[in-house]
Amino acid sequence: MSNHFTLDELELEYPIIYGISTPLRHIKLGFEIESHPDFLVEFYEDVESYLDKSTHASFLITYLEDETELLLIRNKGTKSLFYPRYKTVDYLLCARSEEELNPEIIKLIAKLKGISLCFALEKPQKKEILNFSQLQ
Repeated sequence: MSNHFTLDELELEYPIIYGISTPLRHIKLGFEIESHPDFLVEFYEDVESYLDKSTHASFLITYLEDETELLLIRNKGTKSLFYPRYKTVDYLLCARSEEELNPEIIKLIAKLKGISLCFALEKPQKKEILNFSQLQ
């Protein structure tokens, strides 16, 4: 009898992940979000993808109204994309907890200068969710 779980046996859940498209560079995007009075932005340690060990720059964003913490992760990393199904998405926005993001946060970020699009992405498939499940 095996003590290992197979990928099919894992039922991992993760809140909605949002994609952001922007021509802004990483530091400029962080500055634009930080300039909004409802957000506190900090550099966060690079996030590593689960399987191929690619590192991805990220920010920890705190929504000051309710202290919600979320991560803004650059999709393109040192070796690969963090969420490969979305090749044209520049950044990923996801909760640091198992709670769904407050829709007000998404509205505020979508209206920031330099943000072209901010939209909900499809639920990750089993292999893809491993990158996100390690963030909690």
